[in-house]
Amino acid sequence: MITRRFAVLGVALLLSGCMTVAPHSVSVSELQRYRLTDVTVEGIEVIRSWPSEESSYLASAPMNPDLADRLRGEPANTFPELRSHFQRVLTERFRLELMAQAGPILTGPQPARAVVRLKTFDIPSVGRRILVDQDAKIQATIDLMDAKTGATILRYDGRLRMRRLIGGLLAPVAAGLESGDVGHAMVTEYVGDYRNWLLQK
Repeated sequence: MITRRFAVLGVALLLSGCMTVAPHSVSVSELQRYRLTDVTVEGIEVIRSWPSEESSYLASAPMNPDLADRLRGEPANTFPELRSHFQRVLTERFRLELMAQAGPILTGPQPARAVVRLKTFDIPSVGRRILVDQDAKIQATIDLMDAKTGATILRYDGRLRMRRLIGGLLAPVAAGLESGDVGHAMVTEYVGDYRNWLLQK
């Protein structure tokens, strides 16, 4: 009975990642009244790990062997300096992608801003990929808001997007051969989903 319950739960979790987002009721012509002028990101504290950006921070920051050692056993979100780094990187990345992918839709005179609220963002470390977790994950809401009044124009409650990475004993080799940053690629894909949703594709 317990095994069956876990099996059902596993199927439910898998399906939750595949569900589509309900369509919105705002016409494209109405959306075109607005112009995207700003992007902010909230919820950085949910990030458990992001190996490439942890390495990037360690390489650019003053030498701190204690931080490097502790990162091997503690979640990245317990370190304020890393949360600040993630905030800068993700704000820049979401701004770049939203301006590139949603900006051409929002071409009107009224300024609007996008508020991205992370629910999940996790790129497992090599150690976790070897032992327990091979799935990179992202989920967020994106609120399009009137920049002048603060009113919400449209809310996107995005689905959980997952990418299976090579795990087990091959994880160190696979991580060394992976091209580009998984976290950045997943932001691009997530904003692509958002763009398609705006256009009702």
